[in-house]
Amino acid sequence: MNQRIEMLETLEDVTSLKAQSFEQTSDFGPVVLYQGLSFTFVSFGLLVGLGAFIGMIHIWFYLGSYQILPSAIQANHLALSLALGAPLSAYVITRLLDIKSWLSGEKQFIEYIRTVSFGLWGGLVGGLFILTGFSILTQTPLWALLDAFAIGVPLAQVMGRIGCLNYGCCHGIECGNHHKFGIRYTHDQTKVLRYNPKLKGKRLYPTQIYSALANLLIYLVIVSIWLIWDNRPIGVLAASYMTLYGLKRFSVEFLRGEFPRVYFQGLTLWQWFSLSFMALGLGTLLFIVMTGQVIGSGDFEAGLQSMKTAMGVLLATAVIMGLVYGTHGKKIGSW
Repeated sequence: MNQRIEMLETLEDVTSLKAQSFEQTSDFGPVVLYQGLSFTFVSFGLLVGLGAFIGMIHIWFYLGSYQILPSAIQANHLALSLALGAPLSAYVITRLLDIKSWLSGEKQFIEYIRTVSFGLWGGLVGGLFILTGFSILTQTPLWALLDAFAIGVPLAQVMGRIGCLNYGCCHGIECGNHHKFGIRYTHDQTKVLRYNPKLKGKRLYPTQIYSALANLLIYLVIVSIWLIWDNRPIGVLAASYMTLYGLKRFSVEFLRGEFPRVYFQGLTLWQWFSLSFMALGLGTLLFIVMTGQVIGSGDFEAGLQSMKTAMGVLLATAVIMGLVYGTHGKKIGSW
């Protein structure tokens, strides 16, 4: 009898240790994958890298199917330019929005610059500039390029939002007990609690999950248009993505709760971006459908070959983006 009691107590201890171990990692998986003397690597970077790889595979398959890119070398240059340029612009937009913290003296300039933070809109705008420049230099049709990225970007965003859920960024505002899908953060390393410790254990709207599901739906809609509508005008996929993503972000933004929040005329800055994005997408869609050049049918065998040929550089692109988004200094949240 005593042996059975001891076995039960041991089992309870093991269960308790496992629970404590999980609690010490994070609420939705481990935030930190590696922490050494000089740098820290967070799981957000791993998920961003994985999302980038999945998205780029789709993009290069589409580009190859329609023979859009002039040469393999130029395609490699484009991939590496995006791997470096998109994260840089995503970082710059967050520093511009947070510049008040430096100007007010809340943060020293070095601390302000070394803050690890990325804004999706900055990455999208930066990527658009890179694609526009590439289009001009190589005489590649811009809307054909944008169509390809409309296929892959939503999937990359799905993985990115799962990373946000784990990391604790892009979270929602506090919700009441009536909202049965509320989530809680209790681990101090998550971004939500590093910036606002008062939210520890509070029920928040799961905006990361809403965004991931919405991006998955956008991906399915874009792919359906691609596969069903063979003789569609060039630019239809890109314009559809802009419209749907603008609508998605405008809607979810009402529930977002992370800082800084920049408001203008009752709407956040991102909602104004979303409305502009959506209006541009709708206007472009109407114009293209009426006057656009038809792309024709794609060659899926050529798409597979293009994807296989570029596999090395696509892996390198994913690794670069994963490292950029996932590497911190000794202290999480700072270089």
